[in-house]
Amino acid sequence: MKALKILVMLATVAGGVALSSCGCCTGEERPPKLRPLPQFNEVPTPSVEHAK
Repeated sequence: MKALKILVMLATVAGGVALSSCGCCTGEERPPKLRPLPQFNEVPTPSVEHAK
């Protein structure tokens, strides 16, 4: 009986996560896609030796 209660609780949690994660049941819009990262140019720097 205790195993059945645990199984029912796990199924309820899994169902709640599955329904709320897609946004279709909450009516919320999906977030916009991320922009690509900018391309940076390499900055020339003089080499510094830290070893003494």
